[in-house]
Amino acid sequence: MKMLAGATWLPQALLALACWGLWGLLTKLAAGRVPWPSMLLAFGACSVLLGLISVRGEWGRADAHHLVALAAGFAGALGFLFFYRAIAAGPASTVIPITSLYVVVAAGLAVAFLAEPVSLRKLLGIGLAMAAVCLLAE
Repeated sequence: MKMLAGATWLPQALLALACWGLWGLLTKLAAGRVPWPSMLLAFGACSVLLGLISVRGEWGRADAHHLVALAAGFAGALGFLFFYRAIAAGPASTVIPITSLYVVVAAGLAVAFLAEPVSLRKLLGIGLAMAAVCLLAE
């Protein structure tokens, strides 16, 4: 695959994949015994702690882009809130694939608002992702 040749971002993407896979499992293990607000607070506290460790003076001058970052954080936190409620009530093997379709929403928004190109290959990938969720969901 041409796109992966020399991809310096690939190791980070694979680490994110591994972390999120572990996160899904651990969330399901805790969800039946820990109320969703506590789950959300635990996630938020860890995110803040990691952010504080990582920033080391790199915050920069606050501008409109920082407001977009805050909006992204709020949207993500709201998504986690609904995810925690869903995973506490439903099977991980169904909830996780369905919520993982956020990539389809993100791809559509990127095309609509960022003018990213659409190709038959990308449309096929989105269709296959949706089909995979249908096959995984019970």
